[in-house]
Amino acid sequence: MSKRKGIRFAAVVLSLSLVAAACGDDDDDVADEPTEEPADEPTEEPADEPTEEPADEPTEEPADEPTEEPADEPTEEPADEGGDMEELPTEGEVEVAAGTVLNLPECPDDWSVTQGVDGDEIRLGMTVPRSGPAASFGLIGEGMEMYFEYLNDNDPIVDGKDLVLVMKDDGYEAGRAVANVEEMVDTEDIFAIVHSVGTPANLAIRPITDENCVPQLFNSTGFPLWGDPANYPWTIGNILNYVTETEIWCSSIVSELGEGATVAALYMNNDFGTTYKNTMDNSEACSSLEVVAEALHDPAADTIQNEMTTLISSGADVFIAGTTSSYCPQTTASVAASDWRPLFYMSYTCNNLAAYFLPVQEAAATLAAEGSGVRMTNSNKVCGDPQFADDPAIQQTEQILEEYGGVSCADGSYSIGVLYGQLVENVLRDAAARPGGLNRVNLMASVWNGDYDNELLLGGSLITDGVNDAYWTEAAQVQAVEEADGGLTFVSVGDFIDLEGQGGSYQG
Repeated sequence: MSKRKGIRFAAVVLSLSLVAAACGDDDDDVADEPTEEPADEPTEEPADEPTEEPADEPTEEPADEPTEEPADEPTEEPADEGGDMEELPTEGEVEVAAGTVLNLPECPDDWSVTQGVDGDEIRLGMTVPRSGPAASFGLIGEGMEMYFEYLNDNDPIVDGKDLVLVMKDDGYEAGRAVANVEEMVDTEDIFAIVHSVGTPANLAIRPITDENCVPQLFNSTGFPLWGDPANYPWTIGNILNYVTETEIWCSSIVSELGEGATVAALYMNNDFGTTYKNTMDNSEACSSLEVVAEALHDPAADTIQNEMTTLISSGADVFIAGTTSSYCPQTTASVAASDWRPLFYMSYTCNNLAAYFLPVQEAAATLAAEGSGVRMTNSNKVCGDPQFADDPAIQQTEQILEEYGGVSCADGSYSIGVLYGQLVENVLRDAAARPGGLNRVNLMASVWNGDYDNELLLGGSLITDGVNDAYWTEAAQVQAVEEADGGLTFVSVGDFIDLEGQGGSYQG
């Protein structure tokens, strides 16, 4: 399903890249820095200098190729590929990618590079809401468990080792997430934390994973701080950066409505939601738009009806929903029940049709028919969308869910767990193929030197290069929810946007 595209190597090993509830100075930094870093650190400059030498001395080109041929030939044989690499040390300061250093002397005295993988299991941890207003995200973890069972039965990461996911419910509360991760680190023999959901939870647990030198991989949130390997080399994000996402919205709005279009915005009142707000307020890409109404809502609220009533009364040209989970269908239903028909942009975190739109299918269809269909910046194919019914990767996902869980894409977000499980699989296989085998140092080297394709994505590659390119997902397409054959589908609005390599890093 996912196909490995290969790892790129140089003198140092290179690398990878869409909620704490505070809304203070850190939020302002989030909006400003990530959008400026790419300009400060263009990834193309280093490539300009060496490209001229081969042109001047063509006779030396063959001398360059022998160093590349061994890397090209064994890409299909990970075990052979590892034999061509220099083994990374497991003590001292280890540079695993450009500007990305693991300071192992600062790890706890009882820290082990092979903890969680030195027996007959590869033990991974995940804290995720399985209760409360964001409980639908818990199905992602269950889908990942199903995919891991499939791998164990058909294609183990390492022969004789089962891939195990230890999943704990945090109810979308940062304090509970902290308790979960502390317990996992102390008593569950965890190799790495993977795909934990929500900006508040991931922000709260990062000091724990950083202090204990435990990889915290593929945070299921687009918070810009996850792309900071210079300062937090043990942590990386997953989905499209929320700053990039918001700027894509703004560019789409300006291209369709022109400068001066008015905007009403709903934001979840935490670092997730206020990243959207700060980008709308401060980004050059959004500067020609006029925000005429906005509302922050409690992440634990049962309803957002009061906030929606205020925003609907604004009559703005555009509505932006910087919220997630159960609030996604609530916003759709509220707008449909009114006479307001704005251009409607919603967070990518709401892109599951079964979980967030089928419950309000009539409202979503009404908005689509009346020119106000919900739009979002999608990066992956959505399982359950009829346009992908014959897609081999989607069909295989359906088969895995049925065989290992007795569920389908129509039952919720399980299919995202399959995709996320594949991302974990990629870096684990690469780490296991390196000299020294599967250990935490090799894992972080694989993470920060990523180069992968995945058939469940709409396009683009998942590439990282340490501080040069610290964001995992940098490609997306604006799509709108529409009704088709009695169901719902996403329809493309504009071209596929691939910003690979342009994100730089947060503070690299």
